[in-house]
Amino acid sequence: MKISVLFAALAFVSFSACTKSSIDDINKSGTVNIVSAAAVPAATTTAFSNDFSGATAMEWQKNSSSSFTVQFNHSSQRHSAGYDDNGHRSSHSVICTDGPVPQAVLDVFRQNFPGDNVYEWKLRNDGTWRAHIMRGSTKYEATFSATGSLLKFERSA
Repeated sequence: MKISVLFAALAFVSFSACTKSSIDDINKSGTVNIVSAAAVPAATTTAFSNDFSGATAMEWQKNSSSSFTVQFNHSSQRHSAGYDDNGHRSSHSVICTDGPVPQAVLDVFRQNFPGDNVYEWKLRNDGTWRAHIMRGSTKYEATFSATGSLLKFERSA
């Protein structure tokens, strides 16, 4: 009996730990400020070009501390790198080892989530792409078809 009650309580907690909501229910205002490459200092874009020659699908973000983050496709992966306004690189990480994220997926992501930053992209076995987003201390996931259709948006409770 005790095991049944324990199992039922564990199942309840497990199923209630994640809630789903429609895209329209989520406040899209985030802390990321997307900027055009023209708004990034020349020293920064030059350093980036030297560091990652051949990068594509760049997306620049201005951080509150006058530094910049750029997400981009390079060498068959999705990356993120941080630079200051003098062109000094402060960070670099691979945020998707599954391959470069298709431009159609990136475009639809940005249309739907203009103020969000992806900390990880995953190519799923069914061919869909999943973006992992952090807003404050809450994690979100957005799933896209390979052609860029937004299929699902979920957040943790």
